[in-house]
Parts: sequence; C-alpha cells; structure tokens
Amino acid sequence: MKTARATVPVSGFLASGLDLASGRSTSIAKKYPARPTHAEIKVGYATKLVVKLAGKLGIPAADMAKRIGVSRSTFHRMLRDNVLLTGHESDAFARHSTLFTQAVAVFDGDEQAARQWLEAPQIGLGGAVPLDLAQTTFGYREAEKLLTRIDHGVYA
Repeated sequence: MKTARATVPVSGFLASGLDLASGRSTSIAKKYPARPTHAEIKVGYATKLVVKLAGKLGIPAADMAKRIGVSRSTFHRMLRDNVLLTGHESDAFARHSTLFTQAVAVFDGDEQAARQWLEAPQIGLGGAVPLDLAQTTFGYREAEKLLTRIDHGVYA
C-alpha cells in the first residue's frame, strides 16, 4: 500500500473549478474544467479526497468508496493509515470528480442542480443515472457527451 507523501502533484484538475484538495470552492468557468493527468492518476489521490467528493455529491463517503471499487472496511483502513488510492481507484475517482465538475459548470455553478441531474435517470442516457454510469469509462463518456449536448442546447 502506498502512503500519502507530503507533496502529491496536483495540476489544474483539482485546482480549477472544484478544488477538492483544499476544500475551497473556486469560481467555475463556463469552459470545461481541466482534466486530470495520467501521472496524477498513476501516483494516486489521497483517500481523504473521496470524503470531500462524497460531501459535494451529498452521499456517504463509504458509498462513494464503493463506487470507485473500495470496500467499506478497506476504505476506513485506508483513511486511518493515510494511504493513497491505487491507479485504478484514482481513475474511478477522477471520472466521478470530473463529471461532477463538468455538471456544475454546465449548470452555471449551481452544485444543487448538478447533484440533482447526476442522481436522476436521464432520458438522453436511456434512463440511466449519470453517477452510476461514471463507474465505467464508457458510461462516463456517455454522461459527459450528454452534458456537452445540454451545454450546447442539443439535449436529444
């Protein structure tokens, strides 16, 4: 298991739009937020960021951990021991975080509207829930494309 180091590189992904690393809200630019880099994902994100994202999404941290492939007991152990997420877990975390950040941008900075959209079945996704789709890369891309269409006024 990797333990968190004093400095984990974080580029514009977590530093723009939704600053989960510091817990501060930043202004949301209408253009889409920066994407995580391959290097950031491979290094692994701090487990405590899962708690922050869960809070932003209004779901229990253990449920968010399950969405990224970490069991409840392992998640609590990782938090206690200050362990970094693995590359695969960080990839799943990045998909959920990026989707939330994009939804907030599309809904003009309204986090509540973004949460409601992410948690509700969407006609444009065949009745699927965007947060559920974010568990796979293919599903994430479908939800991301729908957000882009909404932003450009082309819902269906």
